Amino acid sequence: MATEPLHYDLKKLVETDITDVIDASTINTILSKPPFIPIPGIVNLRDIGIDASPYIRPDLIFRSGGLNALSDSSKAQLKDELDIKLILDLRSDREIARSPDPVIEGVKNLHLTSTIVPSPINLEEFIVNGGKDGYVKMYGEILEIHKPSIRAALEWLRDEGTPLLFHCTAGKDRTGVLAAVILGLAGTPNNIIAHNYALTRLAIEPHREALTATLRMWHKDWSYDTPGMKEFSEVKASFMLGALGMVKQKYGGMEGYVKNRLGFSEEEVQKIKKVLKSE
Repeated sequence: MATEPLHYDLKKLVETDITDVIDASTINTILSKPPFIPIPGIVNLRDIGIDASPYIRPDLIFRSGGLNALSDSSKAQLKDELDIKLILDLRSDREIARSPDPVIEGVKNLHLTSTIVPSPINLEEFIVNGGKDGYVKMYGEILEIHKPSIRAALEWLRDEGTPLLFHCTAGKDRTGVLAAVILGLAGTPNNIIAHNYALTRLAIEPHREALTATLRMWHKDWSYDTPGMKEFSEVKASFMLGALGMVKQKYGGMEGYVKNRLGFSEEEVQKIKKVLKSE
């Protein structure tokens, strides 16, 4: 007998509390379809142009979690099927030393160390307002700390215009901010940018325990009972909407950030936008 198709509301599922389990068959179905790309060994691999069309064309910009556990066949898929030309690693030197990126012939690896030291994470800042205030502050800091990497991604689009993949560990925070910069620069509406961010909630579902263990490796005294820890672990569209509001207020929008903080000219910005939309 034929199996009944699964029915689910994606917008509701991304709002699932981080402590609640999502049905495995539903998650497996979602993660096997666009914008997710099911390559073994890669968490949260997505084509951000799928949901952002016509602002960004598909098959150009990819985002993911860590790439340190790839088989040869997975490496071949990145190179031959997705045609990735650049892998931009947003992780810290310490993270990279523990789990280095794969070397793939014909694919450039890039990591730029920031001269700005991140502020220690204070879980108390995530207790109020469901964690939103803490995330807005943290994402504002990421915009400053990772200016070299963000600029490098935009320079690649400006000069090469070929597919790139950027990632951190879970593909949530640092990766989410860079994705928001590119999406925002392309003129993508805020609700679509926030949805792109919130999809990480579904992508990490099969890996929640492993990611929590990784987090506790750096912060041994943290647990879900620690005040603010649950909120810090959440993935909510409201976090990104709050960050986008901050960017609007502080920089006049993402284009203002790219011009005034990263130093791109109007001509360069228009060239990047053309690359993002061109077929």
